Amino acid sequence: MSENNESSPIRSKSYFRYMLLILILVTILDAYTTGYIAAFPSKIVEEFLSDYSVNQANSIMALSIGIATIGMYFVFINQYLADKLGRKFMLFITTLGMGISALLFSLSQNIIQFTIFLFLTYLFFSSDLWLIYINEESEPEKRAFNTNIIAAISIVGTLLIPIFRSIFITETSPVGSWRGMTLFPIFLGIPLAIIIFFTIKETSNYQEIKKDKSLRKSIFLKDNIKALFKSDHRKEFIVLLIMSYFTGLNFIMLQLFESFISTSTDLTESHISIIILIVVVSLVVGYITTGIIADKIGRVPLLYIFSILLPVATIFLFIGSNLSANIFIIITISIALGYVAYTGLLILLRIIIMEIIPTDKRGTGTGIRALITALGITSGFVIGSIITLYYGLGMAFLIISLPLIINVLLIHKYIKETKGTDLREIK
Repeated sequence: MSENNESSPIRSKSYFRYMLLILILVTILDAYTTGYIAAFPSKIVEEFLSDYSVNQANSIMALSIGIATIGMYFVFINQYLADKLGRKFMLFITTLGMGISALLFSLSQNIIQFTIFLFLTYLFFSSDLWLIYINEESEPEKRAFNTNIIAAISIVGTLLIPIFRSIFITETSPVGSWRGMTLFPIFLGIPLAIIIFFTIKETSNYQEIKKDKSLRKSIFLKDNIKALFKSDHRKEFIVLLIMSYFTGLNFIMLQLFESFISTSTDLTESHISIIILIVVVSLVVGYITTGIIADKIGRVPLLYIFSILLPVATIFLFIGSNLSANIFIIITISIALGYVAYTGLLILLRIIIMEIIPTDKRGTGTGIRALITALGITSGFVIGSIITLYYGLGMAFLIISLPLIINVLLIHKYIKETKGTDLREIK
């Protein structure tokens, strides 16, 4: 790694490659931490909620996760602190937090402890710190490509989920064996955080504004928020937040599809692990193609496609679960397309928001997006819990996906293409 002066915004190619490696490891950790809980909700139900009916247990499970997702609201504070204290420090904190929170999560002994420790887990994952790093250090014409390449490679983290699931959770595994799946984030997160603290440099963009003491002193949360909602891009920003909320509603499908197919179909644990594996492979393809298409034809066309694809995939999942023939194929395709559409929407919304917000407010802007998405996620679980109690998880998934259709109208009227934007020129 190059020994560049810390105060210099110039980055050598060797350091850039090293930084990419570290960011890839962070996103692998993040991808695993974000997704691995979705691989075993039925096992949590089996251990902590076995005295309830299927709908009651799934409803309680949805409500518990909904309460825990309040932890995601603090991502907003994390992002603001990235503007106030620096990108590097908060990347260190969030990485360390994912490792320690996994350890606490593994200690759950009942549904209340599960909810509390899951809340702590949600405090740190799905942070946009890695995304801010790569966006601020990439050339404009390679920004979306670099972002999605890192995201695609990070799917290794998601790929490990079905692998570890097949090891720790089988037809004959004892109750509580899901705890083995917490070992990976524990043993990666803590050492990686230490490496970040001692070897990673602040982003060049942030170092530039750090030199201007008057600008650094002016970075206050209230002022940043006011400035964002008074900027020339305020309408676009507000609409992107609305779209983020609609997208967040559908996180319930990603988190509880395993419980849904475990209780609604005759699929075995092996079938479910295979479905998760296929979903992971489809995500890799989705990330790569999203990056290529977003850089070549733009962000907006993909926003249209994914906003329509997610409700369609949910409809097919609901229909497929009630069929007797080809149920494995239909459910697998539906869940895979749903995952691709959901993650594709989130990554595009993140990129577009970064491309309309200046450097000194970018952390705050992405933090607001994360907060609104989290509000959508919590709303989805609370609403879904009520629907599930009376009509089941499948109907909850279906109803909650429908607001995404509104995205099509919002995109047409308010969202402008941001492909090729130079982040340093944004005012």
